[in-house]
Amino acid sequence: MTSIASSKGDVGAEMLSSQIGAYFDLAIRIIEYHGGDVVKFLGDALLVVFQADPEADHGADSPSSEDNVISRRDKVTVRKAIECGLELLARLSNYRIYLSEREYSRKLSGGSGPTSGDDSNNPGDDGNNGNIMNMNNSQSGNSSSSWNANASGFGAVSSSTSSIGASSFLSVPQGRPNSNGSSNSIPRRSSVPNNSISPMITPTKFSSSTNLDALAITGLYGNGSNSSSNNNNSTYRKREDSIMSSRPGSTTSKHNRATNFFANAKQLFTNSNVNDRQNIPAEEMSEDSLELQLHMAMTAGPISNIIIGDIGGDNGLDNLLMQNTGRLEYAICGEQMATIDDALNMARAGELTITKDAWACVVQGSYPWVEQRRQCYILKNIQQANDDPLLRRIRNDKLFNTSVESNPHYYKYINKSAIHRLILYPDNTFPAQFRTVTILFVSLGDVKPWTSEGLSTCQKAISQVHKVMSEYEGFIQQFAVDDKGATLLCAFGLPYPRSHEREAVFAAKSAWVIRRRLLAEGILGFKISLATGVIFTSMIGNEFRRDPAIVGDTIVIAVRILKFDYATESIVCDDATKEACTSDHDGLCEFEDMGEEFVKGKIHPIRIWRLIHFGAKKQIRKPDDMMVDETIGYEPEREKVTQFIKSWEQEPERNTLLVTGPRGSGKSMFYQHICHMADRNGYQICSAASAEVEKNTEYYLCKFLLLGLFDIMRKKDIPYASRSNVQDLGITFTGEGGGWVERGHRRSSSGNTLNKPNTSTFRPSSLPGGSSITSALSSSVYQGQTSTPIDSPTTATFSLSVRSSLISNSPWESSFSPTIGQNGEPSKRNSTYITKLQALINVSLQKMGEGDEMMHILHDIIAALSSDNSAPAMNDRDDEMLADFIVRMLNYASAFVKIITMFEDVQWTDKKSLQIIQVIHERCPGVLVVLFSRPQRDYGGNILYRITSHYKHLEIALDGLKRREIEAALLKAFKHNGVAKISPEVIEFVQEKTKGNPKFVKNMANMLKDFCHVNIVDGELLTTGQQSTRIPPEKNVEDMLVRQDRKKMILMQYDRMTPRFQDFLKIASCLGEQFSLAEVAAIRPLDSMLGTPEPGRSFPTMISDLDTFRFLSMSTDQQTNVQFSDNVVDNTLYTFGSGSTARDIYESIPYEERVGYHLKMGQFYESFLEPAQFGDLLPQVTRHYLKTEHTEKKIKYLKAISAFYLKSNMLTDATENLTDLIRILDTERGAVSIVNQEDLAEIYGMKGETLSKRMRIEEAEPALLDSLARYGINWPKTNQQWRMALFMEKTKFLLHYHGGTTPGLNFSGSKAPKPKGDAKSQVTLQRIIHVLGCLQNIYFWKTDSNGAMLSTLLTLNYSRKLGMPSGEQTVSLGRYGLLNYFKGHKHVCTEYMEKARLSSEAGETTEGMLPSMRGYVNYCEGKIELAHQDFADAISESKAFGVVSNLATFYRSVTLKCAFRMWEGSFNAHQEDSALLRAMSAVAIQNGDSEGETLFAIPTLANLLLQDRLRDAESWVVLIERFIMPKARLMNMLVIHGMLAYYYSKMGNFSKTKIYAELMAERIDQQGVAAHPFPLMSCAFTVMAMYEMIDSAAQNSSSISGSTLGGSRSDLGSSSNLAREMSNGGKSGASSIHHSSIAPSASSSGIAVLSQSDAVYAAKTDTILKPTIQCMDQDPFCAVAQTFVVLAEALRCFIVGHNREGAHRLHRGWDRLEAGLREIRFVRAYFLAKLGRHAENSRDKDEYYSQAHVLFVSMAMDPSGWICDPSPGWRPPQDGVPCSNESGKGVGLTLTPN
Repeated sequence: MTSIASSKGDVGAEMLSSQIGAYFDLAIRIIEYHGGDVVKFLGDALLVVFQADPEADHGADSPSSEDNVISRRDKVTVRKAIECGLELLARLSNYRIYLSEREYSRKLSGGSGPTSGDDSNNPGDDGNNGNIMNMNNSQSGNSSSSWNANASGFGAVSSSTSSIGASSFLSVPQGRPNSNGSSNSIPRRSSVPNNSISPMITPTKFSSSTNLDALAITGLYGNGSNSSSNNNNSTYRKREDSIMSSRPGSTTSKHNRATNFFANAKQLFTNSNVNDRQNIPAEEMSEDSLELQLHMAMTAGPISNIIIGDIGGDNGLDNLLMQNTGRLEYAICGEQMATIDDALNMARAGELTITKDAWACVVQGSYPWVEQRRQCYILKNIQQANDDPLLRRIRNDKLFNTSVESNPHYYKYINKSAIHRLILYPDNTFPAQFRTVTILFVSLGDVKPWTSEGLSTCQKAISQVHKVMSEYEGFIQQFAVDDKGATLLCAFGLPYPRSHEREAVFAAKSAWVIRRRLLAEGILGFKISLATGVIFTSMIGNEFRRDPAIVGDTIVIAVRILKFDYATESIVCDDATKEACTSDHDGLCEFEDMGEEFVKGKIHPIRIWRLIHFGAKKQIRKPDDMMVDETIGYEPEREKVTQFIKSWEQEPERNTLLVTGPRGSGKSMFYQHICHMADRNGYQICSAASAEVEKNTEYYLCKFLLLGLFDIMRKKDIPYASRSNVQDLGITFTGEGGGWVERGHRRSSSGNTLNKPNTSTFRPSSLPGGSSITSALSSSVYQGQTSTPIDSPTTATFSLSVRSSLISNSPWESSFSPTIGQNGEPSKRNSTYITKLQALINVSLQKMGEGDEMMHILHDIIAALSSDNSAPAMNDRDDEMLADFIVRMLNYASAFVKIITMFEDVQWTDKKSLQIIQVIHERCPGVLVVLFSRPQRDYGGNILYRITSHYKHLEIALDGLKRREIEAALLKAFKHNGVAKISPEVIEFVQEKTKGNPKFVKNMANMLKDFCHVNIVDGELLTTGQQSTRIPPEKNVEDMLVRQDRKKMILMQYDRMTPRFQDFLKIASCLGEQFSLAEVAAIRPLDSMLGTPEPGRSFPTMISDLDTFRFLSMSTDQQTNVQFSDNVVDNTLYTFGSGSTARDIYESIPYEERVGYHLKMGQFYESFLEPAQFGDLLPQVTRHYLKTEHTEKKIKYLKAISAFYLKSNMLTDATENLTDLIRILDTERGAVSIVNQEDLAEIYGMKGETLSKRMRIEEAEPALLDSLARYGINWPKTNQQWRMALFMEKTKFLLHYHGGTTPGLNFSGSKAPKPKGDAKSQVTLQRIIHVLGCLQNIYFWKTDSNGAMLSTLLTLNYSRKLGMPSGEQTVSLGRYGLLNYFKGHKHVCTEYMEKARLSSEAGETTEGMLPSMRGYVNYCEGKIELAHQDFADAISESKAFGVVSNLATFYRSVTLKCAFRMWEGSFNAHQEDSALLRAMSAVAIQNGDSEGETLFAIPTLANLLLQDRLRDAESWVVLIERFIMPKARLMNMLVIHGMLAYYYSKMGNFSKTKIYAELMAERIDQQGVAAHPFPLMSCAFTVMAMYEMIDSAAQNSSSISGSTLGGSRSDLGSSSNLAREMSNGGKSGASSIHHSSIAPSASSSGIAVLSQSDAVYAAKTDTILKPTIQCMDQDPFCAVAQTFVVLAEALRCFIVGHNREGAHRLHRGWDRLEAGLREIRFVRAYFLAKLGRHAENSRDKDEYYSQAHVLFVSMAMDPSGWICDPSPGWRPPQDGVPCSNESGKGVGLTLTPN
């Protein structure tokens, strides 16, 4: 259930909170009614205790009756627990929940009414919501005795768990459980006195010695329900919506809220939720729902109540967030806890399991239906669903009236994350959220907290865990005791101002420290686990018991992986945690793979890892960053860095370089750039990096700085020097304790140098001599090292000087933190560690000319740094000695080599290390200090001011690559593909996806073809607008960008804002990326959020001060079309820094609050709405009302804005709004009743119009037909209906046309037509005509002749009814003529085309449709130039103000023009046509239209194939096959099949050729005649593919047999061999023909004798050619169609071996068609090439080939691809003059190429 709700985002969290909250709310009330106490919320379970009151029966008359009193009290307690369990089973079994937003919205908008009772009569209705726990002072003060009581008792415990089944469902959230009562954060009987607890708490157990306690665990089973049920149990208590929570922005009025406990209790104890039953249809109750089933277990016996933890101080709520002490936990424990888990596992759904001990207190015969199962007793739910209200019964009303301020210790029973949220939400609740967290689970093993020893162990453990959690800013969620022992649940990543970027690393560090400290405390047998994932956090409960609970599968995994033995005294984790800890390759965590294990509740095994080391052993650059290309981007910045380093080399003077930028901006590239410079120039680099998890660890950065310095000092470049030589460098040694001081430098107590210590103490120690030190360095120093060797491949790009500083072998790597041995114990340090550290220090001292007097002091100081302690035991003297030592080494070494110190992630540097960096800058003038940091403003201000505020400083601010740099990177990546230009769309796409990250840009460039599907057209990289559906996970750009990390960063910064400014940002995020202060003030006054400005200040100034992370910026353009306020300041415009920032903040707002904000803004914009502001305000009004539940407003404004967008030709926006409108009408209850049939017809008509204009005709046709049906026009379905409709409509049209009653056709001397009917009927007729016009476009595209004719006739007939001419009527006249042209009635076509032209000239615009049709007819008639002019006119008319307004006309005209240019062979010569194709692609991408992309790809591939550019065609073939062909419509599909058949025949893959040719032939008869070139292109390419097959086979076969090319017998042999090959499937293509060529026999007449396989293939070929020929015979473009008909008929002869007959057919066809092909040069040249290929003699062959050669050259095409077998003596013609092998005489025509 949690995973399904999490898929819905934060709204899912609220829905889940509402559902589970309502369930637990009722459960808690039932438990309260029966006298139980909810001790713990255990995920989906409740731990409940029933404890008898020892004072209840104190009135016994005699001591002898004491046993009877106890027995009676025991039985009463158990009886109460059993009755409570049965009541829970009766009321909460079969509890149905929903998780659909629709039901949740319905409940918010009207599902719950006002609460019963009058608020004015409620006692205590003072609006005091600040109490988390309502306990009065006297009650709290009287609890001190129970705190110190230490006794055991006999008790009964009840437990329930929820086991949600894996079923598919959508849930409808119920009304949110009441959140207005006070929060009860600790058990009422366990209150902590205000003055009786010491600062360090002594663990205590307390209970009454005579108590019998009943402990119960109740649980849930979830069963998906897919069938309706009629019993009461399945239809009862579906929703708890009596009281809705009141939040800011909620639509529930304050008057209807119950703000006092008594009102809430009265309402929910007297009303059940059965009233909602009648509002739920049966089908909705059973569809996609889930029923929660309850199972329970109960035991009885002695239990102990304990409170452990750290009491801390008496600070209040606000101060508690800032201190690291104060965390208490209450729990119950006892021997009985070990039995309850087994009892719960025994219980099935609807059962209560009672242990043997508890059953002993039950009066025999009380429950006759009991069933015994093993050692337990089972009670089943035999009651019907109980709808009776519970009578209000509360044990102590005073407990609910106590102010929490009377005792600040109450806050310590919840974690700081909950406290933080309670501060933000004063109504004592906070919104439910899904959070990605890391769970840390500590199991203390088999301890017994009810014993003194066990309680002491638990106290020690929780004290240590609390200290670690406070140090690393995690949270103790709860302490509990169950059958597995005592456990601690901690979490990292809950909402908190100090959240982290990498919570998993903090959790791993905490686990590592906890493990070490528990071992140090002598606590053994513990287990620690880590798990990372999504959890659900919410406030669960009501005024009786409330808890900030966390629930999720991540917690379950953390518990389950503890069961393995290798987890003992170790740390284990899941795969997600391991990946999160190692994703940055920083070397902090080292894991051991424990393999895959099956755990309870999981179908598949999960991989488990063991943490064996935490802490960087060495600092090494990330492997992926080592290979970053330094030439990508930031050229000016890198040049500045280069020049700055050169100037430092010449004149070093305390130079500093700072590179800042957010994560992923390219700082690592600058690091590598500096490393390469150092490698080339011989500089030495000393590098150190901070870590977020170590930001509070003193001197963490200095550890690695020392490692680098030791490496530099060991180099041969640094010579040994005497003390006198050292003094020449300007540095002297002051003696014991004084360190080194630069000559002339005076120490002071200012911030420039560290303070001088007053005293020092030395420990005597022996040190080896000089020779032994050298041997130590050469032997023991490198013994046992696990570091990467110097010649590691990861550092192969650097020289030895740089590599040695990048990869250091830590002399104290084993002392950073102990590693785990094989048995789980920490390994001990060995003596080589001491020798190694001493040797490194001694070598440095000796090189600097110092003796052994400082060795011991420095050894102790540096050894202290190597400890795991975050605050090493170092005094002021040690601090200064360390700084002096570092400065001394740097100054000495820099005298011989140039040294660059580089510090990474300085924003996380601890204060001590920052002081060291400052000292290096001030006292080491020859050292270049390079700092890499995130933007300082994001991390608490400019902490580097003292280091960087001087004139020798250079700062480089990075903010991602710009468009020019991205273009350069793409050009470099695609330079081998011949790309010289990148389209702006590709650059914008890459910039959007990568955010300018140089590494991502480079990776994106390499994977762009797989992700974006770009293609190269004439040297330009273009996007096709397609998105991959099969992207490998490692190539997913969104995953690569780690957007979740960005969102976590935004929310982390947002949590650190002040609560008032958070409210301002929440409202602003609801307004979008740009907003004005007046718009924010429309929801809430600015002074209530920002405060009243002081004199001289304004709201913008206050916003600038509060916006510490610069989420907002003033818009550069402050001009707006609408002014919402007369105050200039209020009209100030602000913009979010990025759209994701606004979106991330918006998603964190509770759903109800969001709805309230949007409702107010919708009303606000509506008040300013005027016709002049429609373009500005209609989108705003619509957007905000869509986020509410105001259905009528949604429909009204969606319809209005759709019409506005449609009129403005903003088709994409119109489509989206119409889709939303129809979805609302279909899904929201009661929406259809708001609109009438004519409105619905208009809505569907607009949808069909927008979709048809966008060429999404499959979606448009049903919408248009639906619109017509609502107007009363039913479209025919059967053949009889079609015939009848066509006959009737044609008769009507001809009758009125010839009768002269058709309006607008008599143009000369006729009166102006007048409309018929009233205004309403005229509007209806106009809408019908418009719909029919859209249907015409669709049926012409679909080549549906019947549909085209009927829609055309209906348009003409309804135009007659209207009595007014229109553009649709003009288009219909032209289309009626065109349909007759297809039938061969050319005179009829001429007549109606002329009528349409006259109508168009009279002012009835057709948006280019008429010129497009006229151009097609003219081209078919051979009027080529006139046709191209018509197409140009059509393209021009399809645009309005330069923007394409009619996509159908634009697409058709462009494809017609380009296709005809290809047949002419002049496409490449007319660059404007190529530009038209690109413009069509851009228009298609802009409108999200896949049809335009298809129409762009088909002509492009066709041109490449005709140009024989197969290499360039390859990428287009891949694109078409993978992404276009699967969703192409019939006409496009057929031409794709034909082109692919031809492509694969050219490639020699005849098997695929056969497949595509057969696919084309199978469906070609389904296509009607269309005024489009694609049907003819599909047939032409298929015929060309078949010719390519036989030509290729002939060449291969002739090369084997040695026969002469061009011989008829060779052709015959190749055809038959091809037949055999293809009849066997053609699997091996052309290459296999070499192995199966057998020349068939032939008769003297030349007729081949076919084998059986030849005949089979001939029959298959005929099935391809026959329908192809039939289709071409119907095409009116006779010049091309009949040419390929002749070629196809001849091909049929060649296939069966009738070569002579085939050649004769070609000759006869040429004689007949030659005149019509003079201007269609490619078709003419191809025909000539085939004539030459199959000529019967050499003379004819050479003549035809010469003519074809000249034509191909004139078209700038390579003739060798078409002239395949010329005569041996034939020479290509020169200068257009053909030559032959006979006496050099020219044969044939003489042509000159253009």
